[in-house]
Amino acid sequence: MVKTEYEFEKKWWNAKAHKEESDMFDEKINRELRWKEINKNLTSDIKTILDVGGATGVFSIPLAQKGFKIVHFDISDEMISIAKNKAIETKLTNITFEQGISADLSRFDNDSFDLVLNMDGAVSFCGIDAEKAIKETIRVAKKKVIMTVSNKANMIISSLRSGLHLSDERFIPAIYEMFDKGFWHTHQYNENKEMVKGCTNDYLGPIKAFTLTELKLIFENNGMKIERLTSIGSLTNHCGKEFVDKLFEKPKLYLEYIDLCDRFDKEICPDSLGSNQRAGIMVVVSK
Repeated sequence: MVKTEYEFEKKWWNAKAHKEESDMFDEKINRELRWKEINKNLTSDIKTILDVGGATGVFSIPLAQKGFKIVHFDISDEMISIAKNKAIETKLTNITFEQGISADLSRFDNDSFDLVLNMDGAVSFCGIDAEKAIKETIRVAKKKVIMTVSNKANMIISSLRSGLHLSDERFIPAIYEMFDKGFWHTHQYNENKEMVKGCTNDYLGPIKAFTLTELKLIFENNGMKIERLTSIGSLTNHCGKEFVDKLFEKPKLYLEYIDLCDRFDKEICPDSLGSNQRAGIMVVVSK
């Protein structure tokens, strides 16, 4: 597996900063579902929150506005700059900003934060260091962790669809790499570069994707009690883009649909594909 070069990754995330909050397909619904779980866990004993991979402040800024003491942490100085401007505009004094990588939270002591959020790319885009990033998140959490990561099932399907036009005689090696190791990197195989043309800087990765069983073992082996471990947003993936686009035009139905998506993940298909865009597995754990 290809080593993660964090200086290169930082430049890539900087290039993506301006469109971080431009939603594609079901990204908005995925975010609504994460907010639903976050709000459920904002109990009276939660005072301090670390937002790992806080990006442009989609979660950290509103949480600071609610009165929590927030540390916003991200690899990208461009992302942090956008989030800082939001904090200045809203005159927030209870949020601070730190730059670094999620696989190394050594500047923070054990049990430093009541709640640690680690959403989307801050784990998955560490590539081969993804499990280390999970363990670091666990270490600095005093009470609870809410995390989302890439869904291996969804990544396999995406790889199959994206790579089909590249060969008439065989499926590309990246598909088997995702099956066997849950790993992707643009620079790993020649065909991978063709698959990501049109992405930011014609690049995507590194990505480490997981199954629910793999995540369960990591968290339980590190002394965490699992409160939720499910796919997230699978109903949007199954319903398809045309359905979701129409739903955005119906505000009342949209709000009802968010509840249905949450129920689908928890009650009907907890181990499914996850959403098409953004992370497809959510885990909530406590110490």
